[in-house]
Amino acid sequence: MDPALAHLGEFGLIGLIRERMRHRSPGTVLGIGDDAAVLRPEADAEVIATTDMLLEGVHFQRHWGCPRELGRKTLAVNLSDIAAMGGRPQHALLGLGVPPSGVPLAEIEALLAGLEEEAAAYGVALVGGDTCASRSGLVLSVTLLGVVAAGRAILRSGAHPEETVWVTGRLGGSAAGLLALESGLRPDSPWPAGLPRPTWIGPAEEAALQAGLRAHLLPVPRLAIGQALVGCATAMIDVSDGIASDLGHLCTESRVGARIQAGRVPIHPAAAVVGRWLGRDPLDLALRGGEDYELLFTSRADPRPRLLAVAPELEVTALGAVVAEPLGARLETADGREHAMAGGFDHFSAAP
Repeated sequence: MDPALAHLGEFGLIGLIRERMRHRSPGTVLGIGDDAAVLRPEADAEVIATTDMLLEGVHFQRHWGCPRELGRKTLAVNLSDIAAMGGRPQHALLGLGVPPSGVPLAEIEALLAGLEEEAAAYGVALVGGDTCASRSGLVLSVTLLGVVAAGRAILRSGAHPEETVWVTGRLGGSAAGLLALESGLRPDSPWPAGLPRPTWIGPAEEAALQAGLRAHLLPVPRLAIGQALVGCATAMIDVSDGIASDLGHLCTESRVGARIQAGRVPIHPAAAVVGRWLGRDPLDLALRGGEDYELLFTSRADPRPRLLAVAPELEVTALGAVVAEPLGARLETADGREHAMAGGFDHFSAAP
C-alpha cells in the first residue's frame, strides 16, 4: 500500500473527503460526519434517486492515467440519469473501494478533485458514503438524489403511437474513444511512438479522435436539456448502453414499437475515423457502443424551439416514429428493409 495512504488510514481518508467536498446544495441540514446525512425535502417536489458503479477493469483502466477525469465521470453518469427524468440533482453519496496496493494517495486526491469539480458545476453536495478496502481493484459507486416537480418526472413509459423519436448530440463518440484508448491514444497527447499511424490521419482526424477520447472520459450530462423537456417529452431515457438497447427499453415500458431510419442516426466524427482505422462499422458504434449519455426521447411536438434557448449549438435529431405495434425497436435501412434492433452493452451477456 502507498505509505501516504497507509499513514492516512480509513478515517483520515474520510476526513480528507469531508475537507474537499465543501459545496452545499439546498436542503442539506447535515452532511458528512454523522451516522447519516440529514436532508430537508422541498415542498411540492418528488425525490428521484439513482446509483451507478464504475469498476476498474470493467468501466476504466487506471493505466490510462486519467484520475481527475474518472472522478468527474463517476458523478456525471448519475447526473445523466437525473437528466433523463427531467430532474435537478442535489445530494450524492460516494462508495469508495480502494485496493490495498498500487493506488497512491495522490491519485485518489486527483479523483476526488474531479468529483468535486463535477459536483460544484451542477450544484451537488456530497453528504456521505462509505470507504473500504477492495480485493480486486478500484471501485467507485455514487448514489445521487435529485428533485422534480410533483407529477412531472419524465418516465420511459409515456410514449404513444405517431409521436417522433428524437436524440440529442451525436452517437458513437464514446465507443470510438474507448477503442482509441485501448489502442494507446491519450487525451491531449501526441500520437504514440510505437503505434502505427495511418497516412490518411491528418489534423482533422486527430481532432475527431481527441473529441472521442473526451466523450468517453468526460461525458456531459444533459441536465438543462432534460429540465427543458418537462412538459414536451412524453418518454425519455439516457443513452448509456446504446440506442439499439435503450430504445428497446423505452418501447417495452411504453408498450409500443418504434421505427428509426439508419440514415438519420447522427454519427460522431470519432466513430467515422475509428471505423476506418480499426475496421469497425461507424453505424454499429453509434447504435450499440453505449456511454454516449445523450437523451433519447419521444415527443408530439418539435422540441427544438424550446431547446434553442438552453443549448443553441446542440444538435437534436428526429430519428423516426413511435408505432402502435409492440415490435420493439426496428431500424429501416436505405434499401427499405427493416431489421430488429438488438445488442448494446450488457454486463451479464456471454462474451462474443
